[in-house]
Amino acid sequence: MQTLTLSLGWNQLTEDTPAVEQLEQFVLPGYLKSMRWFGGKARKLAALCIDKALRLEHNQRLFHLLIIKAKYRTGKSEDYLLPVALVDHTDGLSEKATICNSNLGWIIDAIYEENFRRVLFIHLFHSSRIKQLNGYFQFERGSAFQEADFAEDASCRVLEAEQSNSSLIFQEKYFLKIYRKLFRETNPDVELVKFLTEKAHFRHIPGFAGTFFWKRAYGSPVTLGMMQQKVNAVKDAWSMAGDYLNEFLHAVAQENFTVPPASIDQAALLGRRTAEMHLALSGETDDPSFIPEPYSDEYADWMLDNCLSLVKRRIRMAKDCYAALDETGKGLAKFFMSHEHDIRHFFSQIKSRSFHSKRTRIHGDYHLGQVMYDGNDYLILDFEGEPESSIKDRKIKHSPLKDVAGMLRSFHYAVSAKLYFSAETNELSAEKIETAVSNWYRGVTQAFMNAYWQAMAGAPIFRTEQSELDFLLQFHLMEKAVYELGYELNARPTWVKIPLRGIQEVVKSLSLLPATPPELVEQNVVQ
Repeated sequence: MQTLTLSLGWNQLTEDTPAVEQLEQFVLPGYLKSMRWFGGKARKLAALCIDKALRLEHNQRLFHLLIIKAKYRTGKSEDYLLPVALVDHTDGLSEKATICNSNLGWIIDAIYEENFRRVLFIHLFHSSRIKQLNGYFQFERGSAFQEADFAEDASCRVLEAEQSNSSLIFQEKYFLKIYRKLFRETNPDVELVKFLTEKAHFRHIPGFAGTFFWKRAYGSPVTLGMMQQKVNAVKDAWSMAGDYLNEFLHAVAQENFTVPPASIDQAALLGRRTAEMHLALSGETDDPSFIPEPYSDEYADWMLDNCLSLVKRRIRMAKDCYAALDETGKGLAKFFMSHEHDIRHFFSQIKSRSFHSKRTRIHGDYHLGQVMYDGNDYLILDFEGEPESSIKDRKIKHSPLKDVAGMLRSFHYAVSAKLYFSAETNELSAEKIETAVSNWYRGVTQAFMNAYWQAMAGAPIFRTEQSELDFLLQFHLMEKAVYELGYELNARPTWVKIPLRGIQEVVKSLSLLPATPPELVEQNVVQ
């Protein structure tokens, strides 16, 4: 490890040109690439530069919050947040903490320095504004931050789980997410959690306890972090589904294909909570960011362009990866490629149809892993949106059925991953495995949808005909499955059968699953 020479001292780190150059060229590239939260590992890096440096002080200690611009050989650059601290030693710190040594001490990621963690907590409580050379830091306390929980010497720790952001725990009651990849405007995670907590009073999320951002002299605020109530959860819904599927798997090995009642009950509960989230996001408000909107030609054009571009990219990937697939994967990939025209035609109907339902803000990346179970009920997390989308696109209003489609695809993933790749099913025929997958998926999906529509009965955003709801659900099921295919082709070629079967089902039948169960149609259609 190189020793960095700080000629001007720690206080003037960013004015020390030789030190900055050494950081940018020799220290930061290796460090960032070793971090789970750095999203540019697969891209060819052209350069890293310290674009901005913000300052925070606490107990006579100075912390620099570096905004690092990652420039790539192709494509857009990205901004990342790296707060840094100077310490005398690294004993007892995580191996991820150390950035480099210097002539003045060790430079570490500041989240591993207790004083840095506490200064964030203190400023959040006081809703502080701290002037910077190019704007100011703004801390904003949320309604879920209880005065009784505040202390300047609050207990605090780093959550060591590998994540795309970094997480701090305070008083074992609050969860502070430090956003690593930054966007030049307010993060949708903050917008949605704050709205759901303070305007819609939706109880099934961890409450909004605060946020902090950098308000530039010119331009929109850049969100740096958000604090919520800590979730004391048993496990996430994906793990729960896995537990119930273990029971189902044991029965299937004995050629019993009955879906466990617990799977049905939990799917119904999740359906109700999903509907309640959508009702909260579509309620009366004077905030234009959350007012439901009708379908428009502009939206249809944007959606169609996105979907056709997605199909084009996935067809190209399927062709490039075809030789590496197993026989089942090849057969399904052939089906996908041979039905490109049908899929494109199906997507094009977004322009030719008239829609009477409304578009709203939605979760945007809704799946079983985004839902926690506390032993009695569900809590919904992570409203940042789809990782591949730009921050602007993540804020576009869609049909809430886009979230529903995401959860149905997640159900399909859960049962497929368990039954396709388990040793317990090795002795069963492919036909019996498909029967088992179909039974479980159909059972939990029907339970989810029945509960969803019962809770949504009479909702103004869905005052339309059943055929429109059917189309929108299938449209987003197809969109999601095509999107998923890219990840599997890149990372897990043996899993391509899961999204490809999802694509196949929509192609084969445009009534894959009625968006509204027949017995509930009368409740949901307003003449």
